[in-house]
Amino acid sequence: MFKIENLGLIDFNKALDYQNKLVFLKQNGLKTDYFLLMEHNHVFTTGKCADARNILDKNIPITITNRGGDITYHGPGQLIGYIILDLKSSKFDVHDFLRHIELLIINTLKKIDINACKIDGLTGVWVEDKKIASIGIGVKKGITMHGFALNVNTDLSYFSKINPCGLDAGIITSIARIKKANINMEMIKEMFMSELKLFN
Repeated sequence: MFKIENLGLIDFNKALDYQNKLVFLKQNGLKTDYFLLMEHNHVFTTGKCADARNILDKNIPITITNRGGDITYHGPGQLIGYIILDLKSSKFDVHDFLRHIELLIINTLKKIDINACKIDGLTGVWVEDKKIASIGIGVKKGITMHGFALNVNTDLSYFSKINPCGLDAGIITSIARIKKANINMEMIKEMFMSELKLFN
């Protein structure tokens, strides 16, 4: 069972420091797993295998992380979910863990009548041919960190400065764009919390 923390709007590096603290504690015997929900201030981050050619605007500051995946954007209106979990004591390997994060997002979107899906060979969640959520994790000595970014009320124009996850920015969508209205973020968080039984 996760301990759920709603961190609100928080700077990316501050949230990263908190994740690293929790990972360290779990590596040293802490049993509690964590599900952290938040939004970030505007930031572009890259994973360990990022391709510099996917940075289209060379003037934007880039934060390098230890997650997987390529470059992406985080900002207000985007729901971030970080999962701090001990894979060694769970039923998951890394592949299963990623697929369960995708299913968590798909099941949550279904609650608001959005039919999302996985695409073979591409990590993330899609609505038809548009990507609505990105996933990138890190694993330190069996403990997971980082997680997913779901576009809720995100200003999608920021994605035009990059090829997000190596893809054309035109494929990125959000709940607000699909529903043609801004969505209550706290409602979306509550729906995620009710789907965490997937990880039990």
